[in-house]
Amino acid sequence: MTSRILIIEDDPDIRRLVATGLEEIGHEVELVSSISGFEAAIADKSFDLCMVDLGLPDGNGLQLVEDLRRRDGCGIIILSGRSAEIDRIVGLEVGADDYITKPFRIREMVARVRAVLRRVNEAKRGRALSSGEADETAEQAEIAFDGYRLKPASRRLFAPDDREVHLTTAEFNLFLALVKRRGRVLSRDELMNAVKGRDWESYDRAIDGLVSRLRRKVPPPEGREHYIRTVHGVGYTFSA
Repeated sequence: MTSRILIIEDDPDIRRLVATGLEEIGHEVELVSSISGFEAAIADKSFDLCMVDLGLPDGNGLQLVEDLRRRDGCGIIILSGRSAEIDRIVGLEVGADDYITKPFRIREMVARVRAVLRRVNEAKRGRALSSGEADETAEQAEIAFDGYRLKPASRRLFAPDDREVHLTTAEFNLFLALVKRRGRVLSRDELMNAVKGRDWESYDRAIDGLVSRLRRKVPPPEGREHYIRTVHGVGYTFSA
């Protein structure tokens, strides 16, 4: 399936390298070198995936990722020369679906792009269900706990007051994995596989960061222990 991909990268050699690799497998690629170029590109087009360099000449790439996650449902991959683990963790926590460190192998980059696009397409199919194409199926798949309603088919979560709880792709995948296996302890590796797929290298602190955000977004009633419980030395479990 052909996807439309926007590359925001100020290094012309890397732009050409990434574009060539993605065009060879049939994707439509657009190239910009700055945040202003990004704003112009998305003014009249939608993209399935944005690949964002962190070192842009006119702004903060991490801020761009965070803004993009809040306002768009596209996939996001960070391209960066920063290889420290903390940089990867921060990139994931602000909303990126993956983090690729420069220099990188084209075949690995293509594989990661394909993995993110698969997740994006699955999320789009879920949103299509919520628009009425399969309401009955979505309702049957609903998971209820303590007043919350989790709808896996439409990838939506509603609080007890019927307010929608907005989760990133990674947050939703992790939460769904825990809820569907309630009462079972899942290791961080199992949770990372649920969040990113088996081609992703496990980072314990990335999972811990996602869990921390979920605990803030999905609070239990006052005075009650949180639904997501830490099992020290093993991982996490869900109980409600």
